[in-house]
Amino acid sequence: MIKETPSVTLKNVTIKGEQFFKISHVEELRPFFMSIISNSNHWMFISSNGGLTAGRKNSEFALFPYYTDDKITESADITGSKSIFQVHKEHKIFIWEPFSERFTGAFNIIRNLYKNTYGNKVIFEEINEDLQLSFKYEWSFSDSYGFVKTSTLSNQKKKKQNI
Repeated sequence: MIKETPSVTLKNVTIKGEQFFKISHVEELRPFFMSIISNSNHWMFISSNGGLTAGRKNSEFALFPYYTDDKITESADITGSKSIFQVHKEHKIFIWEPFSERFTGAFNIIRNLYKNTYGNKVIFEEINEDLQLSFKYEWSFSDSYGFVKTSTLSNQKKKKQNI
């Protein structure tokens, strides 16, 4: 049986009262490059696969290597988000590393990407349909703290899971 390729869609959604553009099934697209803007001297360039560079003022004050977009895309496993979960299900242990290419094909996943209309926030979402879990992380800026990464793990099941 041939699995049908999901279609990539773009739509407007509201998250916590804020307007975002949502790209559904972003895993079906070739990685692309984005900039995240701030109202201060912070800057961030990020690939749709999660690789990034960021800093203050200019490239001399980069927190991660200031490379070309292809090198940043290739470095997603080094400079991007890293979360690894051990999920206990049906007397088995499953390792899930959202957004990692090492686990390609191990689970049925959906990846969505959200960018707000102001261009100062981006949210990466991976839904693991097999484990019934969802993981999101968001990059934004704060005057007090600079770069802010917020991560959320959500249980899509009606009963508790051991993670």
